[in-house]
Amino acid sequence: MTTKTLALSNIEQKIFWALVSLLGIVAAFYLYSVASLTLAVVERDTMNRSTHELTNIAGSLEAEYLSQSNSVTFAYAQNLGFHEVNAKFAGENGVKLSMAR
Repeated sequence: MTTKTLALSNIEQKIFWALVSLLGIVAAFYLYSVASLTLAVVERDTMNRSTHELTNIAGSLEAEYLSQSNSVTFAYAQNLGFHEVNAKFAGENGVKLSMAR
């Protein structure tokens, strides 16, 4: 019975298999890079879409807030029980402070 083995005794076969393995490594790295870039582009597109959706939601909420804030008037606030307050500030009644040296 004869068993055949891969004999890499001569230099040409060693160079051939080194180049074939290097080509395989380069091809694997290329496929990995292409897949990684493709997934990154898909993720960026998904993030852009969700950003636009959130911007639209925020715009509609802001428009709703502005419409409701424009509907509040002084008479409406008084009907709800709010009243105007006269603010008192220090120094209005003639009291003056100074520092002695």
